Amino acid sequence: MDQPELQELLQKPKAVLLADQRKATIIPNQGLNKDKHQEPIEGNEQGDVVSAVIGDYGRWQLLMTFLLSLFSFPCTFHIYLPTFTAKMTNFWCRRPDNLSSLPLDDWVNYSQPIDACYVRLLPAGISAESIINNTAPILDSFQKCTEWDYDRSEVGATIISEWNLVCDNANLTVLAEVVFLVGVGVGGVIGGWISDKFGRKRILMGMMVAQSALAILSLLVSSYLQYVVVRLFMGLVSVSVVYAAFVLSVELVGGPWVTIAGVCNFFPLPLAYVIVSLLSMIMPNWRDVQLALTVPGCFLIALWFVLPESPRWLLSVGRTQEAKVILEKAAKFNNKGSVIDLDKMLSLYKPETRKEEPSVLMLFKGNLMKRTFCLFIAWFSMTIAYYGLVLNIGKFNMGDLHMTSIILALVEVPAIAISIPILFKAGRRLPIFTSMVICGAACIASELLSISFNEEWVMIACLMVGKFAIATTNMMLPIFTAELYPTIIRNLGVGASQISSGLALICIPYLWELTKLNLHLPMATIAALSAAGGTIVLLLPDTIVSSKENTRQSASSPCNGTFTVTDDRGH
Repeated sequence: MDQPELQELLQKPKAVLLADQRKATIIPNQGLNKDKHQEPIEGNEQGDVVSAVIGDYGRWQLLMTFLLSLFSFPCTFHIYLPTFTAKMTNFWCRRPDNLSSLPLDDWVNYSQPIDACYVRLLPAGISAESIINNTAPILDSFQKCTEWDYDRSEVGATIISEWNLVCDNANLTVLAEVVFLVGVGVGGVIGGWISDKFGRKRILMGMMVAQSALAILSLLVSSYLQYVVVRLFMGLVSVSVVYAAFVLSVELVGGPWVTIAGVCNFFPLPLAYVIVSLLSMIMPNWRDVQLALTVPGCFLIALWFVLPESPRWLLSVGRTQEAKVILEKAAKFNNKGSVIDLDKMLSLYKPETRKEEPSVLMLFKGNLMKRTFCLFIAWFSMTIAYYGLVLNIGKFNMGDLHMTSIILALVEVPAIAISIPILFKAGRRLPIFTSMVICGAACIASELLSISFNEEWVMIACLMVGKFAIATTNMMLPIFTAELYPTIIRNLGVGASQISSGLALICIPYLWELTKLNLHLPMATIAALSAAGGTIVLLLPDTIVSSKENTRQSASSPCNGTFTVTDDRGH
């Protein structure tokens, strides 16, 4: 904003400014009607004091959003790690010492003809030579096995091999992940509420400290029960770190950079998948992998002294002087110089008096109720599709687990990149709908083509298409969700979406149990839910609006902040 324009803004009577606010109601386009398109105006020309002072995007925002994106690494590490540390491998009842020289195949064929949970009673005086020569007596009596050995050729020592989570204890394998994902669902709401009430930075760094402490604690556990309890709290704090970093990142920028910053915040995800895969490949013990993935998160705690609180959140809660300090530092870093009468500018953006403090009930009032329910279904479906493919890679049995994981992770990189121009050109609803339907079609195609061709490359190709499509949804849906909620409850709204996401995540460990009914049922379920979730998104308003309209929206509006949103009264 030029200096004359700033002076004009400052000289306007407050009553006129309030009248301008009321006129600046934003009604989103319901389609891509070119007749309604207006030429964009630079974001710092709007009545948003943050962009007016520091610009929509500069060196300061580049540095801060880059640092905030790093918080996605440790969270993704802990979510994806069980793909390898809880991988079920072949196992067999352990050979007695006097038969240690017996080849494994001969031992298994002789002692465990049913399964590895029961072992044949061994007659006295039996030897390895007699079993190899087929002269050993065969007793038709069995007893439960109590000790096992495991195939460590692919993933080394796992939590399954350490605590013998097989046979009668096999159902406990998914317990740690179920409670972790329960923590994700609960943590999304609690973390969102705390963040909206006490600030983005506090919840981000506080939960980062807790996550690092829990990660270290998981290295010291001596029983599976202790491990499960640690994973529960790990899920509780991890989701809060992810979404606090995401919301803070997009609230530091303005204009079209909101979308770019939001999407770029997800670039670490596929890189984290690759890192976990590579470390699991070279480290034979799950505790070693856990330690290697814990260290980076500890260093991020030092960013407390670098990262700012969201100036937009500070303005929304009336902490003007704190916002002023941050804006002055950011403006200096961006070479914007000092702004005349900054105090007077900030005084014009006093927060509206709140009738009530942010609460979950606000998500179910007025038109926000429809949005909340639709987003509940969309998030459930997207989570089933995305994590159903990500966390069940080992269930596809497509050769080398690590290489398959790396290939499917790298597919996400172009998916993230291409989602940026898509969001600018095509809005929100149609791209999300299209990508989820494509994912569903790819899942069905993988099943049909695998039956016809029975080739691994066919399955991998279809999964790559499905992963690419649903990865774009995973980028766009959080941005769309945040845009649909006003600033005062934005983080709460984004966090509340994790309830449905958490419920979906709880279902994912059991998704492949459907193969007991039909081998193709898991992928068919993913396909159906993906298509249904995409369809429900069409019921939501599209939040993309012309930049020219957006420039008239006042920063003091509770629906303003970083995102272009619709006014609740418009629907």
